[in-house]
Amino acid sequence: MKLLEAAAAKILRPTLNAIGGAWNALRSQNYHLEERLAELELALEDSSWNRLVTEGNRELSRDGLRVIMSRARLFFLKNPLINRAVTLQACYVWGQGININAKDTAVHEIVQEWMNDPKNKAELTSHQARSLKEQDLQVTGNLFFVLFTDRTTGNVRVRTIPPDEVLEIITNPDDMREPWYYKRVWTEQRMKPDGTYADVSRIAYYPDWEYKPKMRVPQIGNKPVQWDSPVCHKKVGGLSDMRFGVPEVYAALDWAKSYTEFLGDWTKIVRAYALFAWDFKTKGGQKAVDAATKKLATTAATSNVQVLDTNPPPVAGSTAVHSEGVEMKPFRTAGATTSADDGRRLVLMVCAAVGLPESFFGDVSVGTLATAKSLDRPTELKFRDRQTFWADTFLALLQYAVDQKIIAGQLPQDVDRTITAIFPPVLEHDPRETIKGIVMAATLNGYAPAGTIDPKELVKMIYTALGREDVDELLKSMNFADLEDLQSGANTDTKTSLKRHINAEALMVEVVEELREELQRLSESRKAA
Repeated sequence: MKLLEAAAAKILRPTLNAIGGAWNALRSQNYHLEERLAELELALEDSSWNRLVTEGNRELSRDGLRVIMSRARLFFLKNPLINRAVTLQACYVWGQGININAKDTAVHEIVQEWMNDPKNKAELTSHQARSLKEQDLQVTGNLFFVLFTDRTTGNVRVRTIPPDEVLEIITNPDDMREPWYYKRVWTEQRMKPDGTYADVSRIAYYPDWEYKPKMRVPQIGNKPVQWDSPVCHKKVGGLSDMRFGVPEVYAALDWAKSYTEFLGDWTKIVRAYALFAWDFKTKGGQKAVDAATKKLATTAATSNVQVLDTNPPPVAGSTAVHSEGVEMKPFRTAGATTSADDGRRLVLMVCAAVGLPESFFGDVSVGTLATAKSLDRPTELKFRDRQTFWADTFLALLQYAVDQKIIAGQLPQDVDRTITAIFPPVLEHDPRETIKGIVMAATLNGYAPAGTIDPKELVKMIYTALGREDVDELLKSMNFADLEDLQSGANTDTKTSLKRHINAEALMVEVVEELREELQRLSESRKAA
């Protein structure tokens, strides 16, 4: 019986080895087949994409733009380079907030009411909402603000339409840069009496917020026109003759993908190097190999380094056990593609596409001044440019909200509608130097106000330079009448002028004392940090 078992084992072992080798080969072929199918699908997608792009002479088709926005969303959520570029710019633009004030008291109250409305805060005016809108703008290239207007009270609430729901922008036939209507196509989910949901397709037209025709048509092609919900469209990333914007990260997507694939390939090579940590060579043929394998408890256990499918693959750091006639060594690629730093050029292409320096993506060795107090000029201007964009957007929306209050009779027609929006400096400058420059401009190197800057504006500039967030409350608690009279020279009586001069100086002393205390507090907080 033992002789029969030994003979059977001798006959079956080569057969099992052959079956195992065939199975591994078949599995490898299947893997390559799957990879090839994926490449064919990608090629088909690229072919369709080319057709989508060439449909228009001046801009992308709506289907093509949807594909770009979908890819940009996925890359933002998963690719570290794209996510870093988008979130970092949002931090620089909105990280320090914005100061919005109106010159007229009544208008200022309307502005603050609009900014503090809970629904407006959820959509746009809170810190988180503003940062998210900046990210949306970079990833989609378009923001469609819907201004829901109550014609009776003049209240305005803002919402946004997803860009892929706006199918068409209808413009003036004689001026393509003058939008009239936005065609929206979307699907609503409505609950039925039995608790299930039904999808309902809807189509509607929204007028542009600056389009004011003499006669308002109630419908276009049997579809309603939402005159009480005009749309303010903001776009970036495209050209001036394009109706829709293009995601700003679009130019970086392919390079970010290439760098990800490069790192993936490099990781595979490193993992292959780490598969076997020891090379154990023994005499005595297969019997000695089996004995050594059993003793070391490794799964890489045949004389020709071929593992049967019944065994799990070797883990990293395994020992390769073989006889003297077998040699095992890694394929040498050092100096060619095994260095992770060789993919730097791909990262630089991503940096060029998003307009940010390489140091922002983790490699601080290429720049020694990437701190809060220093920033290369192009990057600083890029952030300032976006802040100006948002300041103009907020001012336009607020002017619309004030206009609706005037139309509703909540404000007089001749009210001063002046509103200002000021961002703190992008860079963290020394407040002492900033305040020194402001004082020099206000006094022309004298000791009394020279009348070059409005007193209220002067104090606001100083507090803003100090980084105070409660500027409005501080201004309300101060009396500027004496200082204004001193600058204007309205009273020529000597005693009265002297009295007002003393009061003005007292006011300036009070301001300086508060500034000194604020600077002291700022200095102490920095030392503590």
